[in-house]
Amino acid sequence: MAWVLMMALLPFFVVKAFHHHEDEHAASCSHADHPRHSSDDCAICHFSLSLFTEAQSVDFRCILTPITFEQVVHQDKIVYTLSYSHYLRAPPIA
Repeated sequence: MAWVLMMALLPFFVVKAFHHHEDEHAASCSHADHPRHSSDDCAICHFSLSLFTEAQSVDFRCILTPITFEQVVHQDKIVYTLSYSHYLRAPPIA
């Protein structure tokens, strides 16, 4: 389904990407009225699928600086002792 959607929308953007106007013809002619470029009223130049004003793109750059960290371990004494409770498996006291 995604391929069908892409193939339906791709020709619009391909035509818009390679579309350009020849400005030599407009420069060689002289008109009495105001100069008007063909890109002002060109439907291909003004083509957009969005019905809203597009926002400016946000450029986010994250720079991570590596911090060297060395954990120092001093083993001077025993911190804990392993002890077992012998009362865990005993029958309940009445």
